[in-house]
Amino acid sequence: MITTIQITDIFRILLGSLTVALSLAFLSIRLAPKLNLIDHPGSADHKLHKKPMPLTGGLVLVLTITAILFLAPGEIDRDIMSVVAASWIILTFGLWDDYHHLPAWGKLVGQLLAAVLLVFLDVKVRIFTSPEFIFGSETALGEGLNVLTTLVWMIVLTNAFNLIDSMDGLAAGLGALATLFFLVITLSVNQMELVHFCAIMIGAIAGIFFFNSHPARLFLGDSGAQTIGFLLGAVAILYTPIGGSQLSSWFVPILIFAIPLFDLFLVVISRMRRGKKIHKASRDHTYHRLAALGVPIERSVLLMHGSSLILSLVGYLCLNLNYVLANTIFLIVLLLGLLTFLFLEKNYQQKVSEMEK
Repeated sequence: MITTIQITDIFRILLGSLTVALSLAFLSIRLAPKLNLIDHPGSADHKLHKKPMPLTGGLVLVLTITAILFLAPGEIDRDIMSVVAASWIILTFGLWDDYHHLPAWGKLVGQLLAAVLLVFLDVKVRIFTSPEFIFGSETALGEGLNVLTTLVWMIVLTNAFNLIDSMDGLAAGLGALATLFFLVITLSVNQMELVHFCAIMIGAIAGIFFFNSHPARLFLGDSGAQTIGFLLGAVAILYTPIGGSQLSSWFVPILIFAIPLFDLFLVVISRMRRGKKIHKASRDHTYHRLAALGVPIERSVLLMHGSSLILSLVGYLCLNLNYVLANTIFLIVLLLGLLTFLFLEKNYQQKVSEMEK
């Protein structure tokens, strides 16, 4: 039973985090030139902004979360501390990339180090050793699959949010929506430490979103986008459904992160088909393709936010369904995603062919 005191605590934490994030973001915009954390116009072919932009979103995010955690009364949950500690690795490599443009393998090294630290600190997927999972078993193989899945999941989600961060407010908005849904579902199973962490994250991301939404006054940078993806990947791992079957809840994080994951696979598969380097930025993301269909850029962002909201609601509803119906709905969503993928890819290929003539 959720109490009034619990709700009050959540709002107090969220507002405190929002206040700190807004203050730090405002300050960071003025300090960015001195820190040389600036994204200059024309620094890459795919960039469209016309004036220098601060790349301080990641710094604001991690500093806000760290400050709120250490200023809050009471003992900090061990798993939450582990996640925040690992996120500093992502932030460090991300800032390094924002300064000096790391090669793809350099980014991957940072992501892998952070994910390995999570596993070392015992924050990992446990589905393959869960008795509720159809293939779950307390064996070395099951544990190995848990570790491998954790590493892949964290790296994929970190890159999904990083790749989709090319439009004002898009990645931050998706991150805020995803965190909001995790707050709701963790509250429903009384994981209060994780609920409070989600409240901190929502406040921090919302504060950044205020300055990152169109027209943006600061950018997330690689440090911000990667950190949002990494933190959310860890939150998804820590979420533990109680009283519900793993068979009807395992895919819920996938639905909550459906839009960044869809964009990641769309871009990667499309570039591989065209013989392009998958890590080289280009104007072939979902919102670019929507723009090619005549959808204004700002409306494309709203459309993707709206789609994320709907898919997250579907995931939340599936938690209360029997596993057969829940998995059937998930398969239908996958089919719709595949059809959307094929439509956008076919249209994009036609545009490319027309440009090459």
